[in-house]
Amino acid sequence: MTTYHVTHIHTFENCFSGNAEAMDLWKQIPSLAKENNVSIKFFKVNPTEHTFFILMESEDYSHIENTIGQCKKLGDFNITPVIEQTFYS
Repeated sequence: MTTYHVTHIHTFENCFSGNAEAMDLWKQIPSLAKENNVSIKFFKVNPTEHTFFILMESEDYSHIENTIGQCKKLGDFNITPVIEQTFYS
């Protein structure tokens, strides 16, 4: 399985915390992850900086896209494949 670190950033001006329709897009992620065989290792937010951090595992990048793609219109995304570090134990 490949691990992907996903970062989502939006601004205060386009924050969707009071927007039920936008929040529903985020709430779809757990069920979409299950449908696409994506494992969510963590999903953390920094509300002050309007930044989300998600660590996901999947056999295929397209499964990540199928899981979070509906949220891409809500801000900027970086999806980075990452590996386990070997220099620090």
